[in-house]
Amino acid sequence: MTISTSQIRQYLDELHISTTIDEDGDLMLVQSADEEFGHDVVIFIIVRNNRLSYIASARDYEPGQDLYFLANRHNCRKVLPVAVVRDGQIRMEYSFLLDEEVSKEYIVENCIKMVLGSIWRAYVDLEKDEEDQ
Repeated sequence: MTISTSQIRQYLDELHISTTIDEDGDLMLVQSADEEFGHDVVIFIIVRNNRLSYIASARDYEPGQDLYFLANRHNCRKVLPVAVVRDGQIRMEYSFLLDEEVSKEYIVENCIKMVLGSIWRAYVDLEKDEEDQ
């Protein structure tokens, strides 16, 4: 099985999720700020060598606590996405290796919808205490 950027974009289009192509040829989408989280979340979707990867950052978001503490706490609580500290920001990342035959439904439900929802939720809940989630 070989996955491609155009195939993933088609699936996103079918879900009515608008994407653009960045200068590297990767997909980019923006989850817009709302009352739950007041910062846009920019997600890059990279498809290379049968790996579907997500890298997300929140524009102008500066948490009020230590970034490493927040990332470690998030990673102890959740399996996905993985919180990492890069360039003084908390980013959310996750990857799937899709080198075996899987269905379109698997990719859409588990590799797209679940990840996009969990990235947003990760930023919403990042600074909350466990009892507040």
